[in-house]
Amino acid sequence: MMTSSNKYVLIIVLISSLFAQKIELSSGFYHDKNQKDSIEVVSSLEKIDLQLSNGSKLRFFREDDEYKMENLSNDGYTGLRLINNNKFELYYNHSSPKSSFNSYELYKKPGVLNKVIAFLVTSALFISIFQFYLKLNKVWKRRTIAEVANSISIVAALLGFTVGFPFLLNSLFISGDYPAAGKSVLGLGMAVMMTLISMGYFVEENKGKGFFRLLLDALGAEKNESTDLLSAMLRPQGATKIIEILTQLAAIDEEVAQEEVDLINEFAGKWRINIPEIKVGAPKKVTNLVELKALVQSYLDEKPDVEVAQNLVDLINMMAEADDEVTDEEAMAVGEFTGMIGHYVSQEKGGSIDAFEVVIVPQNENQSNAVKELIPNIDSVKKQGGEIFIVGTFYSEDYASAVCGKYISLGLFTNSIKVKI
Repeated sequence: MMTSSNKYVLIIVLISSLFAQKIELSSGFYHDKNQKDSIEVVSSLEKIDLQLSNGSKLRFFREDDEYKMENLSNDGYTGLRLINNNKFELYYNHSSPKSSFNSYELYKKPGVLNKVIAFLVTSALFISIFQFYLKLNKVWKRRTIAEVANSISIVAALLGFTVGFPFLLNSLFISGDYPAAGKSVLGLGMAVMMTLISMGYFVEENKGKGFFRLLLDALGAEKNESTDLLSAMLRPQGATKIIEILTQLAAIDEEVAQEEVDLINEFAGKWRINIPEIKVGAPKKVTNLVELKALVQSYLDEKPDVEVAQNLVDLINMMAEADDEVTDEEAMAVGEFTGMIGHYVSQEKGGSIDAFEVVIVPQNENQSNAVKELIPNIDSVKKQGGEIFIVGTFYSEDYASAVCGKYISLGLFTNSIKVKI
């Protein structure tokens, strides 16, 4: 029969046991006795997460009165024993049981910012689910459209597996970070769907084709397009128009030389621009100087980089000198176009250059009417009691003189005036 004193002892033991089981380590920042090694602790009754100063994460699960983490080498475990709510010790159970004790003590509890960040991390998984839905929803509605399938990189989709799977294994078996594991699962799910869509699995015209046939076709198409973005980044702005300018410039003297063809093909190949075959000899179409000037102006209207525009001057000169013979037509065109580009560069830098303004001075009313019929919408200016018509502004004296000659041959008094623009 149990005596009264024995009952009291038993009650005290039971109460002590209950309190011992309810010890929970405080979350916060801990350091060792030398205050050199710092550890961040996130604690609950069933598990304790440690983040070391080098960024490594450890997770301990409760077993009886201790917390344990199995070693990857399967030669024992790392143990965590609670001393009190604010102190614990680590030991390594290898060949020599419970060796290498290290004790850590709480020195700082998590602040408000840490709690906010912890909440955001917890909610990130739910946000990721919503994000996954929104991304997939836009593509899913259009999965049967071939253009949509072709616009998705199958290589990028497949790389999603190589990135997501290792992170999933790490989160599940090493760090025990289950929210991160959930995000990895979502990423793998997205990789699966993007792979199927990008290979045209849902496209109606691909019905009947096997899975691996579709996969190989998609990879082949990706290979052909893999350098398109890089080429576009290396290709100067307006590269297609530059090739067209060089092509028309080559035909301005009514003779296309082999050296000119080689130069055009070199740059077209470098910039990955497909152009029709250019044949040596007489061109199919003789270049109209006015049309070529308009093409150069349209290129400059696209506001290319100043350095690229300056490089175009070198290209134009190279084209003119490619066959070791510069005709009068080429010299005049080169002078005008380099002047146009020089004006553009000067404007971009806030400067000015000399140019030539061609004007027609009618000698009577009949000539004035003739000019208006010849050049509709031409600008007229009243000067010194008379009327003059401004044909245009040109950038080389030779080109301006050629324009003057055109109207002088029609019996109109025409002159060029040097101006600053």
